[in-house]
Amino acid sequence: MNQTNQLSTKVKIVLLFFAFLASLIIIVAALICYNIYQEQKELNELQLRVEEYVTSKYKEAKIEEMSTETSLKGEQLAYIVFEDEPNSTYIYGEGTSGIMQLGPNPPEGEKENYKYLEN
Repeated sequence: MNQTNQLSTKVKIVLLFFAFLASLIIIVAALICYNIYQEQKELNELQLRVEEYVTSKYKEAKIEEMSTETSLKGEQLAYIVFEDEPNSTYIYGEGTSGIMQLGPNPPEGEKENYKYLEN
C-alpha cells in the first residue's frame, strides 16, 4: 500500500512537470506569434505611409511594385519600383522627420538617369 502511494506521488510529480513544460512551450509559441504579427502590422503601416508619401510627392508616378521588409539591422524598409523606371529600385524608410528616401545612391554622373531621386 505504501509503495502504491509513493508511485502515485512520483507519477503526479512527472505529470505536473510535463504540464508545466507544455504550458511554457505554449506561452513561448504565443509570444513568438505575437511578435511576428506585430512586425507584419508595422510593415503594412509603413507600406501605406510610404505609398501616401510617394503619390503625394510625385503625382504622375505609378508604382509598379512595392514591398517591405525588416533589414538585418532591424530597420523597416520599403522598396518601390516605378512603372517608368522598371530597372531601378527606390528604398524608403522612416526617420524622426518622417518618410525619407534612402536609396538608390548612384554615382554623381548617373543621377540624371533617376527620375524620382531625392537629394
